[in-house]
Amino acid sequence: MEALADASRSIAIYPTLILLLPAPFSLLKRYTAKKRLLKTATQQHLHQMHWLEFEALVGEFYKQKGFNVSQSLNHAPDGGVDIELRKAGELQLVQCKHWKARKVGVKVLRELYGVMLDRHANKMIVVTSGDFTSDAIKFTSTKQFELINGGQLLSMIEETKPKAAGKTANIQQKAIAPICPRCESTLVLRTAKQGKHNGKSFYGCTRFPQCRYIKQNQNNKCSSSNL
Repeated sequence: MEALADASRSIAIYPTLILLLPAPFSLLKRYTAKKRLLKTATQQHLHQMHWLEFEALVGEFYKQKGFNVSQSLNHAPDGGVDIELRKAGELQLVQCKHWKARKVGVKVLRELYGVMLDRHANKMIVVTSGDFTSDAIKFTSTKQFELINGGQLLSMIEETKPKAAGKTANIQQKAIAPICPRCESTLVLRTAKQGKHNGKSFYGCTRFPQCRYIKQNQNNKCSSSNL
């Protein structure tokens, strides 16, 4: 009897382990999607992806924007919805079109409009790696649609990326940029293209040619004067 009880306890462990198995895979998928988001910067990057990778990229973007994201990332029929977004009590639906050659046309958007109404969603978002036809854009102009083409997606992704140290340094440099004493505009570092100071750097007024004030750069001997 005791042996039977031990066997029962051992068997009961297996369903628990099976339930725990998806967790590491889910974390791995999220880690992969985050890396992909950081590396994606060009149209070529978008086109080289598998369509499931493209969907994962879009889902990760919306996670970074604070949405509660639900997506299956499998080959099963999606019924016109690849991703469900929830935020502030609203439901937004996302359909991804990883199309390299042809544009997303109005027929596709008419079908998605029906899906949006049927699901009582607040918005339908259509994301493509390519572009949309003019008829498709016209059809959605008065409806709760958001159309995102490949170029727009890349710009949106860039906004989620951490700023590089170099960019931070540039911002700090701009914050302490010298000011023109004549017109109080910002001075920027420039390089002389001709004359006796050819090749040397100097600070010039951003209102040039209206203001021709220049200031010596400490690294060379180009003196303050008018150009």
